[in-house]
Amino acid sequence: MKVLIAGGAGYVGVPMAQRLWDAGHDVTVFDRLSFGKEPLAGLTGQERFTLIEGDIRDEAAVRDALDGQDAVCLLAAIVGEPACNRDPDEARDINLGGARTLLKAAQEVGVQRFVFASTCSNYGVADTSKAVDEQAPLNPISVYSETKVQAEEEILAAKSATFCPTVLRLSTAFGVSPRMRFDLLVSDFTLAAVKDKKVVIYGEQFWRPFIHVRDIAKGFETVLNADPADVSGEVFNLGGDGNNTRKIDLGESVVKHVDDATLEFVELNNDPRSYRVAFGKVKSRLGFEPDWSIDDGVKEVGNALLEQTWADPTDAKYRN
Repeated sequence: MKVLIAGGAGYVGVPMAQRLWDAGHDVTVFDRLSFGKEPLAGLTGQERFTLIEGDIRDEAAVRDALDGQDAVCLLAAIVGEPACNRDPDEARDINLGGARTLLKAAQEVGVQRFVFASTCSNYGVADTSKAVDEQAPLNPISVYSETKVQAEEEILAAKSATFCPTVLRLSTAFGVSPRMRFDLLVSDFTLAAVKDKKVVIYGEQFWRPFIHVRDIAKGFETVLNADPADVSGEVFNLGGDGNNTRKIDLGESVVKHVDDATLEFVELNNDPRSYRVAFGKVKSRLGFEPDWSIDDGVKEVGNALLEQTWADPTDAKYRN
């Protein structure tokens, strides 16, 4: 299969490109390379791998990149609430406008499969006494989640006999990636524990679901390999029940694995996001379960920090 990954030079995209390439697919990464092309060094120059620098809002460039592709994985976006809030207009233009451009071109050139990276943030604030499934009402409370919800609707509406769109609502990513991020909770907490020996937690009672970047790649591959009848026009929460956790539980996991680290709590009662997510559909329909636990991710990041994998993990290039 020939697969184009839009946004494939990012935190999630590089592990995905590597996994699909390892599985024997022809992989094309289309990315504007905001964080450079160095994270793709392990694939650059290899057979069956192509890197195209471009912007998903550029219709001509998108059409050229899609020529001959069988499938598209759409990751390209301004990712996360803080990044979107810095320039909401650009976020809407890329996250929604770019998605529309890519979707339209994919349909016109005959791409068969289209897998969209959405977010569990779309649930906003939910009753944490029960896990929310894909049928739960969406409650987007930020520019980031608003654009994701709108893009979801338009992508799913494009389903046809010859076009198979699928939406994956991703849990919060964690784990080591060639394009590393330390502005996400698991890595942020682990860095604080290693560097400062103290993790400050705001609103320890709030819930989040988490998923390793390699499990995200596995999820996309699972969808691409699935019978279209099982995934066309469908939404799947991507993650695992065991990786739903409160901030306090995450903090305790971190200090358990980092010597001499302590926790400090700051009361916060108005965190706009708190939700537990149900992952039964992706497990029963596609047989997907994560390979990585939160503990695994904490140990992975912690060990990499102790080995000084990054010269300065506080550098702004490791944050969106």
